[in-house]
This record gives sequence, structure tokens and C-alpha cells, in this order.
Amino acid sequence: SDKVRVVVLGGTVRRGSLTLVGEPGQSFMGDIHADVAFVGTQSITGRVLSDTSVEIASIKRAMIAAARRVVLLADASKFQPAAFYKICEATAVHEIITDRAAPTRQLDQLRELGVKVTLVDVAPGGPE
Repeated sequence: SDKVRVVVLGGTVRRGSLTLVGEPGQSFMGDIHADVAFVGTQSITGRVLSDTSVEIASIKRAMIAAARRVVLLADASKFQPAAFYKICEATAVHEIITDRAAPTRQLDQLRELGVKVTLVDVAPGGPE
């Protein structure tokens, strides 16, 4: 569609994943204004989103800051003890899309914080 523009950040591919971190992506994020950022997380613990490294958390914070609307994509397995480094408070995202296996109590806490929670069905075999 002519209304959608996909931009891939520059940076270094993190060993063992397809994640880009560092420069020039980090600086680039400071210069853009996105309508929506879809982000993931390693862990949702109470009010905190966290990830496995300083570099990943840093680029995700920059993505969140650059967007007018932030949508977190996180299956039920992400509701677990905190990972190594804090990304942000859950209130920094506008909506969390997760599956129906996510813990009800934690979802209710997120709703109480003003975060929209959208539940989706998972295909047989679970998330990939």
C-alpha cells in the first residue's frame, strides 16, 4: 500500500538472533516520528518490561520514544520474572496484544494502569 512505509534500522546484528542494535539505528530513532511502534519484550513483570541486554533495552526505549502509539506484542510466556535490563514501565505502552493463556491477575493490573489489553487466540501448536 502507498500508505505504509517500512524502515529497517541500521546497526549490528546481535549474535544468535536477527536483532539489530547499536549505531546507526540508535541515533536514527532520535530523528523520526512514527505513528505506531510494534515492540516485543523478553519479560513482563508487574509494571516493568525488561530484556536480556542493555543494547536491546536501549533500542526499544528509543523506538517507544519515537512513536505516537506503542503496541507491545507478547505471548503468555513473557509474563515471567524480570530479565536482565529494564526497558520501561508498562504504562509507556498503549496496548498489549497477548494470548488467552496470559495470567488474568497480571492482565487486570495492566488494565488498571490504563493499558489496553487485547487477547487473541493461538493456533494449535502454540506461538512460534
